[in-house]
Amino acid sequence: MIGLLLQRPSIIVPKVESNIVRCPDPEYAEKMIAAIDTYRVKGDSVGGVVTCIARNVPRGLGSPVFDKLEAELAKALLSLPATKGFEIGSGFAGTLMTGSEHNDPFYTDKNKKIRTQTNRSGGIQGGISNGEIIKMRVAFKPTSTIAKKQNTVNRDKEEIQLIARGRHDPCVVPRAVPMVEAMVALVLVDQLMAQYSQCHLLPINPALQEVMELKSLNHH
Repeated sequence: MIGLLLQRPSIIVPKVESNIVRCPDPEYAEKMIAAIDTYRVKGDSVGGVVTCIARNVPRGLGSPVFDKLEAELAKALLSLPATKGFEIGSGFAGTLMTGSEHNDPFYTDKNKKIRTQTNRSGGIQGGISNGEIIKMRVAFKPTSTIAKKQNTVNRDKEEIQLIARGRHDPCVVPRAVPMVEAMVALVLVDQLMAQYSQCHLLPINPALQEVMELKSLNHH
């Protein structure tokens, strides 16, 4: 399951919200719906992965030690129900690469801004945002409550079979997409406010940090 905020111009929020599984690719959305329905009629459930990206995040958010930006994102996203895994950038796939393959080479773009040629770090280096797209993936387990009989133990320590009652989703991932987006937004806003307050106390190095300018809330 994939929910994307904005990855490229052709993938926008309305496309994510255009189908019941919140997938911006219509072809894969149909495959997802079919897969979920296959297990639903069997009284079972399935899990999935939500991919979320954040564009135009200012450089300098986060901290190199105790409040790493990826750690704050991981803590927030793993606080969501049914989460079982978190990846940022290359994630676990990066363990199969060498340092020379995984490193993101720096260069200066036409606007004289420092950029990276690749983005295996997922927009965060040393716990601090580097201005590139922040990309993360969150794994959600299959729904625990299913229509099939399950072995369990009651309060009297007797082994019994549990039969769930009521309506339960065969897959929670579509519902998780806006929750992931909201959690990421909350973390980034919190980091933005922290940087804004710090910039009034500490001198800014323009070469490494971006000056925060808050727009007026008055729309007169």
